[in-house]
Amino acid sequence: MVAYISGDNYVVCYLMRPILTILFILNALLSFGQTFVYPTIKRTGKFIKDFVPSGWTILDSATGDLNNDNQYDATVILQHIDSTLIVEKEDNFEDSVVTQPRILIILFKNSTNNLFNLFEQSNSFILTHDSPFIDDPYQSISIKRGILQIDFYWYPTSGNWFNTTAYKFRYQKNNFFLIGADYEESNKASHDFNRHSYNFLARKMTSTNGNWDKKTAKSKTEVLDFGNLKTIETIKRPYDWESGGGIDL
Repeated sequence: MVAYISGDNYVVCYLMRPILTILFILNALLSFGQTFVYPTIKRTGKFIKDFVPSGWTILDSATGDLNNDNQYDATVILQHIDSTLIVEKEDNFEDSVVTQPRILIILFKNSTNNLFNLFEQSNSFILTHDSPFIDDPYQSISIKRGILQIDFYWYPTSGNWFNTTAYKFRYQKNNFFLIGADYEESNKASHDFNRHSYNFLARKMTSTNGNWDKKTAKSKTEVLDFGNLKTIETIKRPYDWESGGGIDL
């Protein structure tokens, strides 16, 4: 550090600033190099806020009866307050990204003791906002008539096409099964669209192609073998499952 005096004022030149910058970067890299560990959410609580671990905040939530017991259950999306490095490994593929991790939790309300009980925790299903150049892929969560719906939006950094996807889960046989999904691609320039509506219970997919300006659309329905019903746990992450009709849900 070098300092010189001008009149009654001290003017200080910090030659150590580059060194401090390097130390800051090294410290950040060391922090990012550590494996991120998702917290284990507590099992019971009186309020939704009781399930928020230290260092996390509520990004979004919805309430409604999910298990047909006339009690208002809750679904909550938690987001880590700070950005961190997440390393994802699947088969022979590995990817890493600096982001704010998210967690989906599902809470059932117990009418006997008036407490919430944790039913499910997913550390992968809610997509994170990884890039400042695209909109947040997560859109909303809702509970209507016992159906848990989670909406996503994807707009690539190039091209005119974007898509929206709505996942619909229903609680049955002690699990949340994917019973339906709506996947729609739209072109912001030509206003063409392709919509695929899935009914996994009936094992059918209805495809509709059209144009918003011309108000034209053609639809067809086909029967597909989706295999066993998927759950939040078995899907793991949106857009990673080949559902049929050439669409990754």
